[in-house]
Amino acid sequence: MKFLAGFVTAFIVSAVGAFLVIVSGVYDVAATAPHTPLGRAIFSWTMRNSVRVHAGNESPETWSEDQARKGFKDYDAMCVICHSAPGKERSYISKGLQPEPPNLAEASERWSSAELFWIIKNGVKMTAMPAFGPTHQDEQIWNIVAFVRRLPRLSAEQFRAMESEIRKSSENEQDRHHQ
Repeated sequence: MKFLAGFVTAFIVSAVGAFLVIVSGVYDVAATAPHTPLGRAIFSWTMRNSVRVHAGNESPETWSEDQARKGFKDYDAMCVICHSAPGKERSYISKGLQPEPPNLAEASERWSSAELFWIIKNGVKMTAMPAFGPTHQDEQIWNIVAFVRRLPRLSAEQFRAMESEIRKSSENEQDRHHQ
């Protein structure tokens, strides 16, 4: 009985303490203030477990070059601004985010393809990772996953070559529309 009373008392004291921190405004929510080590650990653990539970296991076994190329185009347009790319310095926007957006070449090796798909489609609360599911078809999101899976093996020169290819393709497309 003493144990239960002690447990209830500890819970109430913790809840009141958390409430006082919340209403006092003492916790700094500025994006320039890094998370506390405990907060970072709790959030990271919660995110990993949540993604693993919700993502499932279904994903394509392999992707074609065409899918990866299409995924590159979307990655270059939507993801580079925060996650950067081989041979690119992090952008001003990326440098101002807390938590810092992960390097996707490294992150792609920690997450399964289904988990990457789920993260891209649904986003992650309190990380500035938007949900692309409301604006993109599943096929487009799988194409991005196909490209992200190739990031660990992609050099800065290869990334720049892909950017040039996309630019030339866009210019050719514009020229056809003007004729």
